[in-house]
Order: sequence, then C-alpha cells, then structure tokens
Amino acid sequence: MKIEQKKLTDTATLLFFTTPLPIIGTFCSPQDAHPLLQNIFHENLARTLLLTADFLYLESKTPADLQDLEMLAMAETDDYISSAPARQTAPNTDIENKINLILKLIIAPILQKDGGDIKLINYDKGTVSVRFLGKCNGCPYATKTLKERVEKNLIRYLPEVKEAVLI
Repeated sequence: MKIEQKKLTDTATLLFFTTPLPIIGTFCSPQDAHPLLQNIFHENLARTLLLTADFLYLESKTPADLQDLEMLAMAETDDYISSAPARQTAPNTDIENKINLILKLIIAPILQKDGGDIKLINYDKGTVSVRFLGKCNGCPYATKTLKERVEKNLIRYLPEVKEAVLI
C-alpha cells in the first residue's frame, strides 16, 4: 500500500492511506487496544496518535523525534496491513478527544483559510455542539458549512456521532 505524507508542524505529520485500512471509527490511545497504535506508543516517541481508516496523525514529543516516529509508523502500518483482521471497530472511549482531533485536523484548516475557526462546546448522546469563531461566526453559510463539512466529517470518522449543531 502507498502512504502519502503531509508535514503539518515540526512535531506533527499526517500519513494518508491510498487504500483505507479495515477499521471502523478512530483509535486515539494505547487504551483503545488497537495493535498498530500500541506498537507505535510502545516506543515512547509519540505525544498524540489518531488512526482512522484513511489516515494516521502523528504528533511527536519533540521535533527531533518526528522522523523516527514517522519511520516507525510506516513500518508498523506495513506490518499491520499484512496481518490485519477483516474489520476492527474502535471502542467508544475518549470521544471528546477524538472529536477535537477531527475538528483540528480536518475542519479547522478549511475554516482558517477564510479567517474562521471552530471550537467543540459539548458532546452528548451522539450530538456534537460546536461554535464557529472569527469570520465564520455569523456567516450566512454557517449552517451549510456545519452540515456539509463539520457533520459529514464527524459522522464519517466517528460512528458515535449522529449530528452536529451550532451553539
């Protein structure tokens, strides 16, 4: 499988999978018990990991650790793919952290291009409450952006999410 890489900061990068991994939902921490994340966290280089079927977000503890973390993640991903189970589902834990990471990685960059941003206010029983910031607050396209960008991506990556609402 081909993995495309996009460096975000001096301690963070995204690895995109050209073929989706056989997983449903997202995995954020070693407690989620996903073998790929456990092996990467075990090396003690990562501050934050987020695994979805489409990408792996890596944030290293220091800038010097990022290259080693990237190489480890690519090697572990290759190993995992060859022995992956048919499907593995993410446990419903740490949902607010997962939501914040999806907002930060997928939604916020789009909004920031237009001078806006987004903030998680609350998660309750499948409903994510967010607030648009900056130029997005009060924008005439806010409802469309909420449904077409925010809600669709949250539901795509987090099966626990059923809807997104503005506060």
